[in-house]
Amino acid sequence: MNALIIEDDPSFAERMRCSVERLGETWQAILFRTAGEALDYLDNPSHQVDLGLVDLGLPDQSGIEVIARIKSRFPDIPTMVVSIASTERSVIAAIRAGARGYVLKDDPSTQITDALSQTLQGNYPISPALARYLFKLAGSSEPLEGMAELTPKELELLRHLSRGRSYAEAARAMGVAVSTVQTHIRNLYRKLDVHSQVQAVTKAQGRGLI
Repeated sequence: MNALIIEDDPSFAERMRCSVERLGETWQAILFRTAGEALDYLDNPSHQVDLGLVDLGLPDQSGIEVIARIKSRFPDIPTMVVSIASTERSVIAAIRAGARGYVLKDDPSTQITDALSQTLQGNYPISPALARYLFKLAGSSEPLEGMAELTPKELELLRHLSRGRSYAEAARAMGVAVSTVQTHIRNLYRKLDVHSQVQAVTKAQGRGLI
C-alpha cells in the first residue's frame, strides 16, 4: 500500500512518514518535496497510490493541484491535507479539489495518525479549529453546484490567468493547444456565470477555488 506524501519540510515529512508507518506493515511512504515531482509520479500509469497526504504551501505551486490530480486518477482513494494553512479559502478549495480530510501541522501527532485511520475508514476528519468553515459553507445561500463541476484543467487555467498569463502562455504551461484553452474558457464562463476573464478569476478567488 503506497501513501504519497508531498511535504517540503524535511522534519515534518519524517513525522508524516512515521504516522503512515503506524497504520501497519503493509504501508509504504513515498515522499516528494514539490508538487511538480508528485505530478510527474502521478502521470506514470504504472504507479499506484492508495493514500495521499498533501501540504498546500509547496515551493513550486499549490498542493491543490496535486489533490485534484490524485482525485482525477484515483477517484476512490482518500487524500488528506496536513498543512499550516488554515484560512477559509484554503480549507474550502482543498475540499472542492477532492480532499477528504484536513488537519493542521500543529495538531498532536496522535491526532494526525488517528485522522489517517479515519480517512481510510471512509470518514472525513477535520481539525476542530477549521470546522466552523464547513458550517459556514453549509449555511451559505449561494449555489455550489457550478463550483463542484470545474475540472482540474479548468482550475489550472484559472490559476494561470490569475497570474496574468495570456491564453498562449497558459496553453504552453498546460501542454495543450490554444484552441483547447479557449474551450476551457467558454466552459468556465458558463459554469461560473460570468462574461469576462477578469470576472471569472475574481469569482473563482472569491469562492476559494484558486
